[in-house]
Amino acid sequence: MDYKDLIKKVQIYSGFSDSESKDALDCLVETLAVRLSEPERLYFASYLPQELQDMALTVYPSQENTSKDILRQFMEFQNVQEVVAKKEILSAWRALKDVMSKVEIEHIRGLFANNLKHLLV
Repeated sequence: MDYKDLIKKVQIYSGFSDSESKDALDCLVETLAVRLSEPERLYFASYLPQELQDMALTVYPSQENTSKDILRQFMEFQNVQEVVAKKEILSAWRALKDVMSKVEIEHIRGLFANNLKHLLV
């Protein structure tokens, strides 16, 4: 599945515009990637289309982008309210699940269970 197909999936799952769906997908990939160890990040990126691979592999963890609650950080980055941020995360996650293996899906869920367990279903 290519990048545009994933954006379309987010749009289908969320009802958001193309632009909003792209932003949600990009933001979730970056938000997850900065919290993964280097081997985990490489593995995660291997499932993604080139555009998202580049994103996942070029973001680097910092105190600022890894210390905040993921939902709160997403709200700030996207400049949206909590209900919209949750919908963006859930829709982007559903699209990402369409390209990842079951093993990788469960691995990501496990890593973020405390922070996003209610959204990464």
